[in-house]
Amino acid sequence: MKRRVIWMMAPAMVLGLGACGKKEEAKAPEAAAPAVAQAPAEATPPVPAAPAVPKTPALTPEERAAKLGFVKHLPQDTEVVISFHNGTKTAERVMGSKLWTTLVAEFGGGMIPDPAGEDEEMEDEFELPEGEQDAAAQAEPATEAAAVETEPMGPAKLFGNEFTVALGKSAGEQTGNLLTANRRMSYFQMRGIAKAFVEAAKSGDFSGLEESIGSAVNEELFKDLLADPESGVALIEKMKMPPLYFAFRASAEDKDSAAQQLASLVENLGMLGETVEPVEIEKAGAKFAGQKISGAKISKMLGDDRSSLDEMLDSAQVDKLLAAVAKKDLVVMSGTLGDYAVLFLGGAAEDMNFASDLGQSLVTGDSLAFCDAYASKELAAVVHGRKEMLDTLAATAGGLSDMAEGLRDGIAGTEGIGDTRDLEALLRMVGEREAALRKLAGNEASGVAAFFEDGLKIESFGGADTGALDWKAPNRMAELGNSEDVVLFANMTVDAAYDEKARAYLEALMETAYAAAMKVSELPGEDENLKQFKEMTRMFDTKFRPDLVSMWQTFSSDFGSSLGAESALVVDLKGSVPTVPGIPQPIVDEGKFPRISMLAPVTDRTKLAASWEKMNTTTTGILAKISEMTGQEIPMQKPISSEKNGFTTWFFSMPFFNDDFVPSVTVGDKWFAASTSKNQALDLIGKATTSNGTRTGLYFSMNFKALQVFADETLKMIGKHPDAVPMSKDDLDKATKLIAAMDDLDKLTVHSRREEGKLRSSIHFKTR
Repeated sequence: MKRRVIWMMAPAMVLGLGACGKKEEAKAPEAAAPAVAQAPAEATPPVPAAPAVPKTPALTPEERAAKLGFVKHLPQDTEVVISFHNGTKTAERVMGSKLWTTLVAEFGGGMIPDPAGEDEEMEDEFELPEGEQDAAAQAEPATEAAAVETEPMGPAKLFGNEFTVALGKSAGEQTGNLLTANRRMSYFQMRGIAKAFVEAAKSGDFSGLEESIGSAVNEELFKDLLADPESGVALIEKMKMPPLYFAFRASAEDKDSAAQQLASLVENLGMLGETVEPVEIEKAGAKFAGQKISGAKISKMLGDDRSSLDEMLDSAQVDKLLAAVAKKDLVVMSGTLGDYAVLFLGGAAEDMNFASDLGQSLVTGDSLAFCDAYASKELAAVVHGRKEMLDTLAATAGGLSDMAEGLRDGIAGTEGIGDTRDLEALLRMVGEREAALRKLAGNEASGVAAFFEDGLKIESFGGADTGALDWKAPNRMAELGNSEDVVLFANMTVDAAYDEKARAYLEALMETAYAAAMKVSELPGEDENLKQFKEMTRMFDTKFRPDLVSMWQTFSSDFGSSLGAESALVVDLKGSVPTVPGIPQPIVDEGKFPRISMLAPVTDRTKLAASWEKMNTTTTGILAKISEMTGQEIPMQKPISSEKNGFTTWFFSMPFFNDDFVPSVTVGDKWFAASTSKNQALDLIGKATTSNGTRTGLYFSMNFKALQVFADETLKMIGKHPDAVPMSKDDLDKATKLIAAMDDLDKLTVHSRREEGKLRSSIHFKTR
């Protein structure tokens, strides 16, 4: 099954908009692509070269500390750092961009919040009663200077300079514990559902099934989790809040105000009453104070009224649970350290840990070396994650195998639904094949640097690799996205081993679903919903299952193996509008329509042709059966073919089709294309034939300039023909302004690859 990935990309739009409206004084020249033989007549920009990391000398710890801020206070065993820089400048860029200001001006009445408007609204909403206004006025500071001293620091200012979130030692282990609990919860939920279904089948009455499932999922789940060796008391004993830091950089005059806000937040924990007690500690020469939610006090409260626990667990288990809870404190403290107001959460005050000097700091060593090349840039964000933490998360993360295991154990050895051994074996196979697929994945220490340069750039180093891509194979079709008319382009080469195991995993899921459906269809009972399900299942099994199985085997095996591992998706906006009834003639004559093509190289045309013959035969058989069932003859449509330059295009004739809008398949000895446009498919195949792309990995691009041109031309056409497409002047004006505001946006590109064996990704949200 080699056409296997849905192209997806979700850019960080706030940071991207923040890149708008500011032009860099100097831009790095783009690398030129190798010359392409028989290049098309139109101007074709060069293939963007993979962004190379500048070869700069490694920074000293002092230089990293000066650039990266709070991380200089973090010890080297810190497992996660997420740091945002220049928040105020980013916000100013966003608010000053054409797109943002246009959205606020045109749609700010509800869609886009207007900060100024919100302030006015809040002032009206919280206006004091008339009798209290005089007293409030007397309490106000008499001078402007006094107002500055007492006015609390606003949230925007609190996050405006540098904001860092960090997780200390044991973060990966403790997150793994949570993931383990979640996995076991999924297991017990599915097991409970299976047991409830078996009981209903045994009685032949499914009317109370929904209530039984709710009871199994809710009432029994907590009991099962606590009694479970993996997720029960033993896991609770291991769990502890890892050190979590929130640090806000503030100027000397704002630091006290920021610290007061954090202290007020911590004081709110006092509402929890007797379970809370004050705590203080001094670390790195700074004092921190806050509250401790006492596990011992919570355990005592639970023990004073343990009757509900005794109903679910035996007395010894309850004792262990209460003893485990008694050791689980949550400490929340705040204070100041250097230029930072700091909020800390952890399992104990002693878990707070800061580097005693730069030699013990995270800025010393290789963990943050990926940032050195970007020291001169205006940073937007920095992220660091230890490999050990990622490995733990990958090892403890759940999947469908946990659900399959729960279903298997829920039906094993039961009598209500007959012999379940085959179904149990299939559910076990789902787990085995999922495990085989996960073994292809790997992790590296993760680092991300985001900065403003010619828009927003995000450089990623390491991280998680699912094993889905062949990082070494050159993508020959890399040049198909070069045209300025292409609005969306994606290109990659799938790893053969991953493709094989993913197909096997999917087949196991389909076989298991079929076997489960057949097992249900064999159950006795007069429930109306069950009777309808039985009829549909038996009809599928007797009439359509052989055909669909044959179709799947042909598609996943013969068809898939006849194509190469590389694929490319190309979308442009140059197509002709289809002559569908109801579309005005001026739109058909002058409008443009998207064209979408998926291309892949052909490795075995004979096998490809045979696979299409098999699929055609199977489809004909399915239609014949549908005709028999409905009493209406539905003949298999015969495709029309056309030949050009050694390529055959197959399509079905429809009155509103034209060469630029005709869902079709074009095939030759070397290339295969599935497209909405015959013209585009042939054009792209011609370019692919002479393409000599060498880029590796995954590449994605979104061309906002092409989208703007298309939108602008479409709007002008609508304006020329007001009778064809009725649109008010106000709506036309708003649309015109919105399209003009897209001047800020240029192009989004994403390139994931390996460099010198290391996983790398580059995202560039280019603005104008």
